[in-house]
Amino acid sequence: QFSMSQATIGMGSMEKLFNIPQDSVPCKIRAKRGCATHPRSLAERERRTRISGKLKKLQDLVPNMDKQTSYADMLDLAVQHIKSLQNQVQKLNKEMEHCSCG
Repeated sequence: QFSMSQATIGMGSMEKLFNIPQDSVPCKIRAKRGCATHPRSLAERERRTRISGKLKKLQDLVPNMDKQTSYADMLDLAVQHIKSLQNQVQKLNKEMEHCSCG
């Protein structure tokens, strides 16, 4: 349904697009996903990887921590768990002070 003149005009404009001068600066091609090349991007990915690894270790240490929990909730649960452990240690120390078994 296209007339010959429209097709010829289209081809002419396409040739102009591909006719890149030798002295022009090539455009930046975006890196594929997971293949960042900028040093800041690489450093940021490394930082996120370290944080994720440490949060996985935290999940293993704290009981009843769901794998789907958000970071803020995970840290909240960890703080609560540590506080409960500290309370248990204080109670055991008081019991040891009042113990007459040794």
